[in-house]
Amino acid sequence: MTAPAKVLRSAAIGFALGLSWGVAARVWMRLIATDPEFTWTGTGMILGSTAIGGLVLGFLHGARRAGWSRAWRLLGLCWLLVFAGPGIVFLPVFYLGGLLSFHRGWQKAAGAAGMASGVVLLWLTTRQDPPSSYTTLYGGFFVLSLALAAGGAELYRPTGSVRRELVRQ
Repeated sequence: MTAPAKVLRSAAIGFALGLSWGVAARVWMRLIATDPEFTWTGTGMILGSTAIGGLVLGFLHGARRAGWSRAWRLLGLCWLLVFAGPGIVFLPVFYLGGLLSFHRGWQKAAGAAGMASGVVLLWLTTRQDPPSSYTTLYGGFFVLSLALAAGGAELYRPTGSVRRELVRQ
């Protein structure tokens, strides 16, 4: 399989994973809402933006493994659309939480700070209108955050050629 075909395959898998994350996030939002309002427009925006975000992360994964330029990682900024509005609680989780998967102390500290910031933002946004179940609120947030941080780690991983050089040393 050629490098462009592998990148397209990774992008398709990323699309499916992003869409799946969006469905899980939408279900979680419905479960924690005290006055649930369902709109097709809102659901479409959530699923569409997470699917596109997943497509981008899949593309970045394939491009990294193919040894393409790191400049492609700027596409990770498209996730800002996903975090508009109430999704802001996931912003530090995505952009910093992925650093937890690395070995250096400062990276782990920054990743932990990103995860903790997400929890603080969640607490700040829900303290005026407490949910019916704190277990569902924080448990769902934790599961969604782990998946999101794993995807966000793709923004920081070394390219395929750099990784091969590190293994040789």
